Amino acid sequence: MNIKRKLVSPVLMWLVVATGVFIAFQLVPARFLFPRNMFTSFLILPAMAYWLYFFIGAVKAHSQAAFSTDKISRIIKEGIYAKVRHPIYVADIILGWSILLFYPDARFLTGAIWLTAVLFFWMRLEERALIEKFGEEYREYRRRVPSVFPKF
Repeated sequence: MNIKRKLVSPVLMWLVVATGVFIAFQLVPARFLFPRNMFTSFLILPAMAYWLYFFIGAVKAHSQAAFSTDKISRIIKEGIYAKVRHPIYVADIILGWSILLFYPDARFLTGAIWLTAVLFFWMRLEERALIEKFGEEYREYRRRVPSVFPKF
């Protein structure tokens, strides 16, 4: 077992995210950025549906992927993983930004920026670990399937 792959753990990633968001809520003053309205409040519903679709699709296709890259035994290339390489991270980013629209506070903006930065950094770490583990097979998958934004 490679220690580098074990460190690319969603548990560690979420600890980093939660710590950053906690610090943001302590340091950034509460201040509304724009008035909340029906449209911004409504956007939370499709964002939650999007999150559920991507999260459930990802876990259904590969339940071990949620634990660490070391637990991944093969590259899933069908279902949601045929649309994007990181469906859970993408869903979490969409949900984070939609929460900002639902509650437009400076602390939530800071939290959404932190969440996005950490998840993009983590995607790169995970990709390196998967290239190390699967080699050319993962590189070929990477060329065909977008990382974040699905092709329509």
